[in-house]
Amino acid sequence: MEGLYRIEMKMIPECAGGRLKMCEYNLVCSLSDDLFTEQTVMTAFPPAPVKRRLAALMYELLLTGAVTAIAAILAGIAAIFLNPVSQLLSSLATCVIFVGSWWLYFKTNWTKTGRTLAMQTWKIGLHGRNGTLPPLSQLRIRFIWSCIFVVFIPLLAYAGLRHLLAIPPIPAFGAALIWLILPWGFALLNPDRQFLYDFLAGTRLVDLKQETSES
Repeated sequence: MEGLYRIEMKMIPECAGGRLKMCEYNLVCSLSDDLFTEQTVMTAFPPAPVKRRLAALMYELLLTGAVTAIAAILAGIAAIFLNPVSQLLSSLATCVIFVGSWWLYFKTNWTKTGRTLAMQTWKIGLHGRNGTLPPLSQLRIRFIWSCIFVVFIPLLAYAGLRHLLAIPPIPAFGAALIWLILPWGFALLNPDRQFLYDFLAGTRLVDLKQETSES
């Protein structure tokens, strides 16, 4: 906008009579074209269908399960050395190892191609609201919100059901999973059909199936 304003101030003295309106008209058209192009980029890809996203989530659980298994080995080794020192320190190290391993997995995939293997399989891309690959800071926010809704809230619910209400493990685990309706069921209410953590982070899961078929 500032650059267009300076151009307008330089061009107006050069215009005379009827040409003044023509110069202003060209500038307005140029600005309108820019806005139109930006809007086109933002809406270039439609949101990925909810069913396909849920299928990708099931695949993603298998992949993150493998990452979690590796993290569990590292956490077990850390616990051997830290448990004699402090139980609290050991628990904190375990949490850091698990969350750090998940972040490393997702960060590597998101920053490299904008997709994990599960998202590539189901032709789903992760974009910002401007239609481009989100910056690292935005990816970090998405990851934090995902951990809160998918991991920490169900874990806190499970702990509360077990220790406060003395509910057996299996029923408590099943009841805690009900909280997953919050982030994923939000897509049914959101006009853009995005999950709650995508909505809060300003990211979009878009459908790349048409792009793949055209290429």
